[in-house]
Amino acid sequence: MRACKFLFTGDIGMSTPKLHHYVPQFYLRRFTDSTGKLWVWDRKRDRVFSARPASVAAESNFYSLPHLSELGHDPLTMEKQFADLEGEVATITRQWIDWIREDDPDPSADPDALLLPVPVVNRDLVSTFLALQFLRIEDARSILTALARTVGWVADSRADRRVLHAELLWNDELITFFANHIGRCTWLFGHNRTSTPFVSSDNPVAFRSSDNRKWLKAGVLAGGTYVVYPLAPDVVMYCYPDEGRWRAAKISRVRLPSITSQVYRPNGTG
Repeated sequence: MRACKFLFTGDIGMSTPKLHHYVPQFYLRRFTDSTGKLWVWDRKRDRVFSARPASVAAESNFYSLPHLSELGHDPLTMEKQFADLEGEVATITRQWIDWIREDDPDPSADPDALLLPVPVVNRDLVSTFLALQFLRIEDARSILTALARTVGWVADSRADRRVLHAELLWNDELITFFANHIGRCTWLFGHNRTSTPFVSSDNPVAFRSSDNRKWLKAGVLAGGTYVVYPLAPDVVMYCYPDEGRWRAAKISRVRLPSITSQVYRPNGTG
């Protein structure tokens, strides 16, 4: 029986020891069924199949930068940096999921009991992770390559595309700006207790327009646009910016049929 689905929209990763995941395996494993497999929809081929997390949302040497060797650096520096960040975020979000599953308070409970404790250091790590996750995927590399072509920079080889992508991911000013935007949001966690699980994809950090009418790949920082990030088949995270329609909104704990939400506000605001 299919416990959940993983919506895979790119090419299937190559089975080699050098596979680099652009969606972390710790995340993928949360969406596996009882046999440890994902149910995958390959959009390009319009087919559904089962696979181990090790073989999807990955590409051979995706973050390998051979030119760094010529400068005396490790060509796998970026891959190792991602691995370090993933380890931290896996632990943090695993704790959140456990808390949300185990501590689902009554709607009449003290409002302070409904706030998920998130230390500043954890908020900063997860904000950075979400910003990088949105930008590190294969789809982002393809879009970046197409944009570069419009200004005369043709990245024909895989090596050229890797370098172009690395320059984006190692742009501290950009990543810090993006991460700070996410960190300043109100974070709301939804607990889904229905029989219909949340699903994810090879682009797991999604952005929704402020009017809730469409999902966005461009204009993700437009006024009121918010983040939707499934943490597990039964837990989802929303990040609402204090702008647009949400600026004066009272985002608080909400109880829908079989779905409970808990709120974290940065800087301890109520």
